[in-house]
Parts: sequence; structure tokens; C-alpha cells
Amino acid sequence: MVYVIDAARAPRGTVAEKPLLLALVLTLTLSAVFVACPGIDLAVSRLFYVEGVGFPASRIEALSTFRAFGQYFPLALTVALIVGLVLKLVYPSRPSLFPPRFTLYFSSLFLLGPALTVNGILKPLFDRPRPRNVIDFGGTDTFVHAWGLGGHFFDDRSFVSGEAAVVTCLIPLAFFVPVVWRRAVFVLLSLFAALTALNRIAFGAHFLSDVLIATGLMAMLSIGLAHLIYGRPGVQSCDIRLDAALGDLGHRLHALRRQTVTRLITAVTNRLSLSPAMLQPSPSAEAERQG
Repeated sequence: MVYVIDAARAPRGTVAEKPLLLALVLTLTLSAVFVACPGIDLAVSRLFYVEGVGFPASRIEALSTFRAFGQYFPLALTVALIVGLVLKLVYPSRPSLFPPRFTLYFSSLFLLGPALTVNGILKPLFDRPRPRNVIDFGGTDTFVHAWGLGGHFFDDRSFVSGEAAVVTCLIPLAFFVPVVWRRAVFVLLSLFAALTALNRIAFGAHFLSDVLIATGLMAMLSIGLAHLIYGRPGVQSCDIRLDAALGDLGHRLHALRRQTVTRLITAVTNRLSLSPAMLQPSPSAEAERQG
């Protein structure tokens, strides 16, 4: 399992040579467009709105099932990574179930992306109501453009889309499959991310800018982490070092467990080995008590 994005091998002068810069420029451009033309968000959401009904797509069972799949797929990957890490610690002498850099990359991507950037920073900071809650679509809140602070504290916030961010973080999986499948998997994962984003817009849960800016931010993060973990010179041996470090940690945990169990057994044995005579009061103590 090898990450194959190699900027040094990309044709000179192409966007593939500097993907992080490209993702940054696209994200900034999208942000500028949506801030300058906030009506785009309203116009796109209005395509899925029916007067007096709301957003009827949210009541379609098939679309709700698709949304659930989009939530459980990343969760399954997270569980698989945790299981692989636990197995390595339980059986430290065996190779890791997943290459350690693979686990490090996706763990960092999900923690720094959807967890920290989206739900830890952006959503608490930007008070943007969801489309279904704004006055334009039968709600009670005032529309707030992308990157707008709003000013009213509430829990159900729109900027940026957490689900779009999560599914975008799955796209790098395409670069860990065999080369012959790479393009097809990339297209399928990108299509899945696009349909998830469209689903959230159709539900009245997010504006177009919410999902596009979230996608851009996660693309920047995924490319940056790929460079740090896979792209720098001399990191090829990182998997070996990480595997050895995890194995050493596993052996230490096993030694600590054995020491703890030994101490518990010794304490219980010492407690049970006390003779009944030692537990009975001496004759002098008994006489003193009776006196």
C-alpha cells in the first residue's frame, strides 16, 4: 500500500506540480465568489424548495438511506483503523494490519479536518443558519452569506458542511489502491462526495457554498498531510520506524499488564495466607477485654 502522488514526477508547469497551491487558489476563489454574490446560494437552494412544503427531498426514504450510508462508510474506516491499532498493541510481534503511515494519515486527516476545523472551529465561530431555517424558505432566521459571522448564537449551524468534509476525506483512499484501479476508484469516490453534497443541499441542510468550501478546505488539508507523511525525502522508512515504535509500546503494555497482575495475585495470596490463629485475639487480650 503506497501513496503515489509524487510532485517531482509531475510534468513541469502543470497544476499537478503544485496541487496544494491549486486547492488554495480554488478555495479562495470560491469564497470570494460566494461572498460577493450571496444570491448564488439562495438561487441553488430555491431549486429544491417548494412553497408551503419546504424541501420535499428530505422526506424521500431512498435519499435518507443514502445519507446514512455516507455517515457509516467513514465510521467503518475509523473503526477499521482503531481495530488495526489495537491488534498491533495486543500482538506487538506481528506486522501492523495497516501500514502505520496509512493509519497516521487518515487519523490525522479526520481529526484535524471534520473534527477540529469544521466542528471545533468553523461551526462554533460562524452563526450561519441552514437554508430550511432562513426567512427565504419559510424559516425565521435571516440569511447569512458564506464566511459571515451572523451574530446570533444557536446550535443548528450551516457553515461549513461536516458531512461534505467527511466524505471528501475519503477521496485519498483512491491513491492507496493498485494503479490499474486508481482512476476508477478516484472517480467513484469523487462522485460519491458530489452526490452527498447535493443530497445535503436538496435536504435544505446546507447551501452550495457550505459544501464547496468544505471540500476545498479538506482538499488542502489532505494534500498538505500527504506531503508531510509521504512526500518528503527520507520518509520511506517511516513505516518501519512507526511499526517498531508501536511494537515497543505493545511490549511495554504487556510488561505493565504482567506486573499489575503479579502484584494483584501477590496481594490476594498474602491476604489469604494469613492463618486463622493470627486472626484470633491472644489470651491476654481476651482476658483484658473481659476484665
